[in-house]
Amino acid sequence: MLNGPTSRSLRPGPGREDVVFHTFHRDGRLHVVPADALAAVAKGKLDLRLFDVTGLVESGYDDAKRDTLPLIITGDQPRAGVQVTRALPTVGAVAANTAKSDATTTFQALVNDPGVKKVWLDGLRQPNLDRSTAQIGAPTAWQAGHTGKGVKVAVLDGGVDGAHPDLAGKEVAERNFTEDPDATDVDGHGTHVAATIASNGPKYKGVAPDAEILDGKVCVLQGCAESWILGGMQWAVDQGADVVNLSLGGGDSPTLDPLEEAVNTLSAQSGTLFVIAAGNSGRPGTVGSPGSADAALTVGAVERDDSIAYFSSRGPRVGDGAVKPDITAPGVDIVAAKAATGSIGTPVDENHVALSGTSMATPHVAGAAALIAQQHPDWTGAQIKAALMASAKNNPALTAFDQGAGRVDLAKAITTTVTTDPVSLSMGVQQWPHTDDTPVTKDLTYRNSGTEPVTFPVSVDAKGPDGKPAPAGMFTVSPATVTVPAGGEAKVTVTADTRVGTADGAFSGTVVAGDVLRTPVAVEREVESYGVDATFLDADGAAPTQYSGVVMGLDNDTFTFLEDTDNTVTTRLPKGEYLVSAMVTTGDPADGRLAVLPHPSLTVTRDVSLTFDARTAKPLKVTPPEPDAVAVIGDIGVTRTLGNRRSGSGVAFFEGFPEHLTIGHSGPALPADQLEVMISAQYEGKPVDGAHVAYRFAWIEHGRAPTGFDRAPAKGELAEVRTKFGPGPAADEFIHGGNAVGPSGSGGWSTHFRVKPGGAAVDYVTTADLTWIWQFNQIQGVSDFVSNYTAPDRTYRPGQRGEERFNFPVYGPGLPVSRFEYLARVGDHLLVDVPLLNDGANNLGGSRHQTARTALYRDGTKIGEVPEPGGQFTVPGGAADYRAEVDYVRAPGISELSTRVTGAWTFRSDTTPTGEIRKLPISVVRFAPKLDADGGTPAGRLLRIPLTVEQQQGADNGRVRKVEVDVSFDDGKTWSKVPVVGGAALVRNADQAGFASLRAKGSDSKGNTFEHSVIRAYRLTK
Repeated sequence: MLNGPTSRSLRPGPGREDVVFHTFHRDGRLHVVPADALAAVAKGKLDLRLFDVTGLVESGYDDAKRDTLPLIITGDQPRAGVQVTRALPTVGAVAANTAKSDATTTFQALVNDPGVKKVWLDGLRQPNLDRSTAQIGAPTAWQAGHTGKGVKVAVLDGGVDGAHPDLAGKEVAERNFTEDPDATDVDGHGTHVAATIASNGPKYKGVAPDAEILDGKVCVLQGCAESWILGGMQWAVDQGADVVNLSLGGGDSPTLDPLEEAVNTLSAQSGTLFVIAAGNSGRPGTVGSPGSADAALTVGAVERDDSIAYFSSRGPRVGDGAVKPDITAPGVDIVAAKAATGSIGTPVDENHVALSGTSMATPHVAGAAALIAQQHPDWTGAQIKAALMASAKNNPALTAFDQGAGRVDLAKAITTTVTTDPVSLSMGVQQWPHTDDTPVTKDLTYRNSGTEPVTFPVSVDAKGPDGKPAPAGMFTVSPATVTVPAGGEAKVTVTADTRVGTADGAFSGTVVAGDVLRTPVAVEREVESYGVDATFLDADGAAPTQYSGVVMGLDNDTFTFLEDTDNTVTTRLPKGEYLVSAMVTTGDPADGRLAVLPHPSLTVTRDVSLTFDARTAKPLKVTPPEPDAVAVIGDIGVTRTLGNRRSGSGVAFFEGFPEHLTIGHSGPALPADQLEVMISAQYEGKPVDGAHVAYRFAWIEHGRAPTGFDRAPAKGELAEVRTKFGPGPAADEFIHGGNAVGPSGSGGWSTHFRVKPGGAAVDYVTTADLTWIWQFNQIQGVSDFVSNYTAPDRTYRPGQRGEERFNFPVYGPGLPVSRFEYLARVGDHLLVDVPLLNDGANNLGGSRHQTARTALYRDGTKIGEVPEPGGQFTVPGGAADYRAEVDYVRAPGISELSTRVTGAWTFRSDTTPTGEIRKLPISVVRFAPKLDADGGTPAGRLLRIPLTVEQQQGADNGRVRKVEVDVSFDDGKTWSKVPVVGGAALVRNADQAGFASLRAKGSDSKGNTFEHSVIRAYRLTK
């Protein structure tokens, strides 16, 4: 369970209490891998994404949202432990669900089944969010009679609003592959894409206005499940699609994943062309899957002047350095149809919105492919891809890894007669050092479908990783002039010689033939790299029964496993700094003779030999002051800081540290500010006066891991934190936890213990170099987290007594000091994320909502609206007046109080410089009446409600001089103004039992305004 970047709780599944768990964190992502799964992950039988906790939560796969885990299983169909939901014959797989309660036995059966090739997470891919048709030469193609007539283009997206006037009569087939009840386009992404391809509207015409649309819904608001995409791809081919548009994608890896395999297989079997977005990551080496597939026509995005869009993902392809993307198209501020239920984009008029992304570039190319398919009905998708790439307009300021062949150019594509095979040349990766490299040679074939021979000079124009021209002689082509006969072909030989030059990295360019033809070419000179040998020895100096080693790059993105059948492993690593996490088992693993041997300072500047020797480790032991306290978790966390990057690993033990556990440091010591080792342990004590008792310990070691560790803190060395809990439904489960955070921001694991509504807890905690974060959660059913609250960071002294309060009313908007932004602008993206249900102590959090709405207005015109209690909106550049509105209805059964919260804030905002996060002014009023334990106060009496104005720290707020408060006793149907005296509202409560609602409004000295209401803020009792 994650409550923030440093607040996290870990608990074992049933029967998993004795399993050791490895943890890894880097760049804000957390992986938790059980020890008995590590070998299967290292060997590639289990998808690492199954253990990416951050990714699982982002995808809505956490326990709060679903009780099953979706999988894609390749190989023989599994027999036990899973429910097959869809056959995926294209990739020899099935989509399946496994109940999380059965996950342990299911995964053990799958891993041990020799017929199962790999178990993948059925992960979510994301959609890759007028003048553009002219930019790519579409009008010239239209004038020549090419409009896409008779061509079927499948749009695999979030659905298409076929009733939109621009798409009238376009949709010829529809299929819903998702869990949504129908194929409605909820957010408008798919409709925008379809209209960019085939709109026949009078103002915003699509590239192929006469093409037919096959509407395959494979995405919901949360994303696009891979099994849905796979089902949609097969359906599109079965429906006779000539072109398939996939404006979606996700992270790529060197492994051929099921989506990539399906693109390649279906392309070869059917001749269909899959046009796929490159992605919106904007950095080198980030082209996503399935656009990374060989057969895909992968599309990057350009501005109106053909410069690369800042967000467009660049090559080379992960793993082999191949050229991707293949082509580019306009993808910035593209205007197209708005779905009837659409919520994304900048409104242009009632029926159209502007969107940016490679999602918008991709349908330009899909539409272009439809025109070529009409012109050449006998051509395969591969031939259409070749024609579009061969005729693309190359931007000499860009590399092939930015643009592939260049920006699609239909005016040339419909007249070109010469294409190339292959459409790009990837010469691979040459291992460092390069003095002994062997030149790589590949043939490039020119095919002429015209009636006249063509003669042209051939050369190579290439750039290095620094954008400067590649060294002379790195790329050569022979012969220098070629004649391609009519209806025939001719070959040239292209050679890449990486012995030339001194710079390492990816080199790319184009083979230039005449004035038009461009064929991307690339080769990679491996950066300086060395062999690393690792030897593992147990406590007897022998080969261990089990061992594990994980290598994480500190100044690069390497993440690899040290795993083999014996105790010596050889791997190859780029020059750099690394953190190595190693564990060695001696004898029977059940005996718990385990040594933890972190090596946080591996520097690779030459071939390296490492030894992880369990004999160098010493015992680790922690003893609580209460002899009968029960150990519930022990954790060893290593956090390494290099520059601005923080990476870490750890190992967690349920039921506390095992008796024979040892710890030792491998490698040299580091400066104190570069290495932090946290050893933490938590225990459950005996209740005192009905209050739950826990001991939560954490100690920080700097510069090196300890060789042995023994602590037995007395109560006098600890701080005592007493916490009270507010009311709640008796049927629900309430849990409370806390975890320590070190100076670097590293956090230990927390155990959440069950507490009673209206009850209390006492926690004894260590204090040195620590910040403590306390959490409270309300759970319904097995693991349905319906309310979550986190207290502000706390520090303590030995012997100090602290107090916390959770889950007391009034629940309402609050702006506590936080590392998060509540209202902010980055460039022309505006974030609205105001906490609406902080509890009475202003603990940050909230509850599950039944309905929610967030809308943003610019100068009185709605920019966008989302059905969530917060959102991010793309806004036009420049200064303007904004109004943000939120409306939040709490899900029933959680609480009778604060059942609905609304808010509206006005402010002025302007474009921010690139990369700057600017907090925007916002104010709220906190209500703090004295209420009974159930949030009630006597009816008919005068109630004084102290008011506190809170503003976002770091924003350009004005001073709030006056606040108006209204009260309602009919759930907000009617309101009455109440006096505000001495910083408090004076409310004469209604005479009858029921509820009181509160509303506050005001403005600051800089013209920013606020208004928010809390329905059923407190109870009236008789």
